[in-house]
Amino acid sequence: MAKAGDALHRAFFGLLARLPATGAQESVRRYFDWWHRRPDPWRYTSDSYERDRHAALLGCLPRREYARILDVGCSEGVFTDLLATAHPGAETLGVDISSQAVRSAARRAASAARFACLDIRRHAPQGAFDLVVCTEMLYYVGGARSLRQVSGRLAGLLEPGGVLMASHPFPESRRLHRHFSAAGSLRQIEELVVRGNGRPYGISVYSRAPVTFTAAP
Repeated sequence: MAKAGDALHRAFFGLLARLPATGAQESVRRYFDWWHRRPDPWRYTSDSYERDRHAALLGCLPRREYARILDVGCSEGVFTDLLATAHPGAETLGVDISSQAVRSAARRAASAARFACLDIRRHAPQGAFDLVVCTEMLYYVGGARSLRQVSGRLAGLLEPGGVLMASHPFPESRRLHRHFSAAGSLRQIEELVVRGNGRPYGISVYSRAPVTFTAAP
């Protein structure tokens, strides 16, 4: 999608998400089910921009072992598969609001990743994760209050010492990611801005503070 089309798309959903909660949630879900009626609607497998963005995302991840990985807003699971392939020892879960996207992801999966239909605005997956990935979806969650709630929910899914990575168009990424930076439990460890493709985007990486123990006197 061209840069101007991207901006219009995000603006439309910014307005839609401000409708009364039940109506907005159902409208967004129905739209994405309709959008995923065709294979690879975002051109993740064919667009060089998307391939380069996925490579940049993988390159920004701290080099360590991950036991449980969550990809929020996974669409058809293209990047979820890349995460699962890069970290074969991890349990990798992709979630999306669209049941159609999740069915397509399960059919095309080229890894051991699992997929589930879930609206992160209302629910969180069970358990904790030591890597949470959130790309190209925060502008769908609504206004500042909803963005703050969803950001807090994602941060709360992290194990102590876990990593959260978010990526959105730049400079909008700084507005969308600001609630992660404001979370007392998260520390930003990297921000990468990629500008050279005419569709700049930012990648922000955060770490949750590990548990510390005070020695008994």
